[in-house]
Amino acid sequence: MSDPPFRDLVTTFRELQGLTQEQLAARLGCSAASVSRWVNGQSLPHRPIAEKLDKELGANGKLVAAWRQATTGQALPEWARDLAAIERAARQLTIVAPALVPGLLQCPEVARGVFRTAHPLASVKELDRLVALRTGRLEELPELEVTAVFPVAAVSGLPGALRRAQVSYLIEWIETGRVAVHLVPEGTTLLGPSAPLMLFRLESGELAVVSDHADGNVFHEDGTHDRLSSQATTALAASLPLALSLDVLRKLT
Repeated sequence: MSDPPFRDLVTTFRELQGLTQEQLAARLGCSAASVSRWVNGQSLPHRPIAEKLDKELGANGKLVAAWRQATTGQALPEWARDLAAIERAARQLTIVAPALVPGLLQCPEVARGVFRTAHPLASVKELDRLVALRTGRLEELPELEVTAVFPVAAVSGLPGALRRAQVSYLIEWIETGRVAVHLVPEGTTLLGPSAPLMLFRLESGELAVVSDHADGNVFHEDGTHDRLSSQATTALAASLPLALSLDVLRKLT
């Protein structure tokens, strides 16, 4: 289900704060008639007022997102439809990968193998560049915390040297406290999602959801977020806790 429209959210958060329309108007420095027009769907406030409204009512970005949806048809700002920009604005990331170790957590050796398969004609120099970009990304995002869910077979199925390199790499990141790995045990089928799914919690409190496909990324509208978040929750429930996942990784070295 889509989130309620702006007018309904204003009423909901106003009532949660125990404010009348007149009291809210006084806090915003506008007329009660303006607030009335917003809640009746007759008009929308300007962006600065929408941001102040969100702050006064403790909406944690939800009112701003609803205002943006009403004015532009997009719940996320234009910059937040670019993966690199989303990563920079995010503070928490949940990744569900149905087959491979997520790109952000691939060691250089595995990343090189993935890129070599995807780009068989790429030069050594180009492969070096792609690997450096992928494996250096988490270090460039020091405030981002990652929870990753993927099958244990994504690691155990690698050839010996690659497996050991990938396991060591994952354990190093886990020990930083920034990365939590939850392995889906062998014999458990991960029913969804069918493509890598990334749920970014932005610093503003907004949620950005991105799917990773062979021909590019898909940025999902907010009306799909509940369903996709539920898929991530289901995948997490089917996986092992962090401590047990760490034990499994250590046994794979």
